[in-house]
Amino acid sequence: MTTTAIWWLRRDLRLTDNQALARALEHANAVIPVFVLDPALLNSPYVGPKRLAFLLGGLRQLDADLQRRGSRLVVRRGRPVDELAKLLAESGATAIFAEADYSPFARRRDDEVARRLPLHVTDGLTVHPPSAVLKANGAPYTVFTPFSRAWKSLPMPGTTAVLPAPESIPTPPGLSSIPLPAGPALQERVPFIPGEAEARRRLNHFAPPAEPAQHRGESVFGYADGRNKLDSAATSQLSPYLRFGMLSARQAVVRAIAAGAAATDSRSAKGAAAWLNQLIWREFFISILCHF
Repeated sequence: MTTTAIWWLRRDLRLTDNQALARALEHANAVIPVFVLDPALLNSPYVGPKRLAFLLGGLRQLDADLQRRGSRLVVRRGRPVDELAKLLAESGATAIFAEADYSPFARRRDDEVARRLPLHVTDGLTVHPPSAVLKANGAPYTVFTPFSRAWKSLPMPGTTAVLPAPESIPTPPGLSSIPLPAGPALQERVPFIPGEAEARRRLNHFAPPAEPAQHRGESVFGYADGRNKLDSAATSQLSPYLRFGMLSARQAVVRAIAAGAAATDSRSAKGAAAWLNQLIWREFFISILCHF
């Protein structure tokens, strides 16, 4: 008997280390990857043309990655709760899996969907979800340093925690899908190529599993000294990829921890620690967004 689940993509445009996708594949033997073009977001004054172009480019790359695995990206346009309800009815899917998001807008959207539809949310946007990093009395932190100490006291992910991309994703045929908008498109001078493959390339360059000594100055080991120098390539250049989930927070943190363990001098250790600290700042701000 065929069981079907929907994988609802939002800020997790990747196949590697995707907990929502993994849960969908565990739940069902057919999975429908869907992205809903939500007019509330597309028409928002906070969504500029470069940001939208990067998102669309990432979706195209993801669709190509899915097709290589026997799947494809289904694209719908409208209110997510309405479009997901239609897709459930059309496909006979019994569950929707999505990565939890913590902005006020995202929580309102997901609460609406969960009230009407079988939505299951997973971790993945952060290494430790906001509910896991709290004071002893259950209150959220409002100051970074104690938040960081609490965050570091929790179990740290190792290399084996990163989920591999599935080799195949069976997807039912015949489901309707609209084309992704042709524009806006990123100009050639924009130095960020959308997609998971580029995110992985940048991660491997900045924090490779085996660090080439000749590149230490422009890698994670030189991060503490060079990150504030505008004439230096000392930053990870991963921010937009983390924002849209073309790289998971866990992938980045695992590499930061590994770099710290591989550091052979105090400067290198300081660089790895500084980058890990910046990744924890990201989790702190997501926690603030969630709780306040």
